[in-house]
Amino acid sequence: MKDKTPVVKQLYRLSIEPRVIDHLSKLAARTGEPKTRLATRLFTDAVMSFKPPAAASRKNGAKP
Repeated sequence: MKDKTPVVKQLYRLSIEPRVIDHLSKLAARTGEPKTRLATRLFTDAVMSFKPPAAASRKNGAKP
């Protein structure tokens, strides 16, 4: 049997512009997905796919 990776959930209080909330509400209504789940999924996708620019990593003294 395959073990599942444990899920650790930490919630953050983010200051979000009202227009972003409106857009999230419209997306949630259109897809039928709860706003919280949709926001979590979108935030996770954005964070996991983020790659800093190469120049920024060298600026800290990191080797390429």
